[in-house]
Amino acid sequence: MPSDAKKRRDAKKKEAAKARAQKKPTQKDDEQINGDANCNNTAESEPEPEALTNGVHMSAAEKELVKKLETEMKLNADARACTGVLAIHPRSRDIKIENFSINFHGVEIFADTKLELNCGRRYGLIGLNGSGKSTLLAALGQREVPIQSHIDIYHLTREMEASEKSALQAVMDVDVERTRLEKLSEELAQYDDEESQEQLMDIYERLDEIGAEKAQAKAAYILHGLGFTKDMQRKMCKDFSGGWRMRIALARALYVRPHLLLLDEPTNHLDLEACVWLEDELKTYKRILVVISHSQDFLNGVCTNIIHIDKRRLNYYGGNYDTFVRTRLELLENQMKRYNWEQSQISHMKDYIALRFI
Repeated sequence: MPSDAKKRRDAKKKEAAKARAQKKPTQKDDEQINGDANCNNTAESEPEPEALTNGVHMSAAEKELVKKLETEMKLNADARACTGVLAIHPRSRDIKIENFSINFHGVEIFADTKLELNCGRRYGLIGLNGSGKSTLLAALGQREVPIQSHIDIYHLTREMEASEKSALQAVMDVDVERTRLEKLSEELAQYDDEESQEQLMDIYERLDEIGAEKAQAKAAYILHGLGFTKDMQRKMCKDFSGGWRMRIALARALYVRPHLLLLDEPTNHLDLEACVWLEDELKTYKRILVVISHSQDFLNGVCTNIIHIDKRRLNYYGGNYDTFVRTRLELLENQMKRYNWEQSQISHMKDYIALRFI
């Protein structure tokens, strides 16, 4: 049961959220999230003109590249066949899918396994090359499996588009998430069950995190941590290389802090100092983080759990990467001992039978 102090804090959060909603200024309908990631939100927005991206004209080469990437993602999605059954309360903050399978171009990647992601946990996804790590993230990012509608997902897939917006402004534009969260909080306020109230408190906390009065300072802090100086933060996105635009896309993901954050090799475009900062930032992530990385030090510093893909199944281990290695070695050693014992028993039975019937 929650303490009286916690109840009072929750009541104050509700009152503050209601007051904020009453004096909230009307946002423009044409604000929308840039297309650098699959951020599956339900906020509606007006379509932009065909030749515009981020409010400015793109070059023919840039438009062709974006179109090619989007087409490739769509073809991959069409080639995937995902099945699974949601095995948890629809308003739960956790994700649990039974009988989870993925076929890609007719090849079975996962077969009748279990996908379980708990809120407050940070998962490192590991496995051999070609085992299906990126395919799993893509399926989750595209909602190709049954995931609760209130869980927003941010899958970082490519760099920020080249536009005339500054790096700072590009990160701050994710503020459209506020509209979606406020609408969802109004819906949840009508329910009194424990799951809904826990989710409501989480949404109020997120609304506090992305407060408009702190938006610029927060965006500048994240960009600075990823290696952007003040002058670089004012530069237009189109003036950066692909690697630096990838950092901007990563900054947007850290700014919005979704319920489910999916990162595939986030340290690839970072120097050592930025990697250390990112590790410190992610190790305090309060919701669900799934990250793919070949850096053992990064996985040790960030992850609370490891998901190991082996023989088309998802195997779960508590602890960081080093803990996983020790636990798996112990399991393999015990399996080998069991195998040797069974072989010894079989050999003994054969010798007994041979002597018995000679």
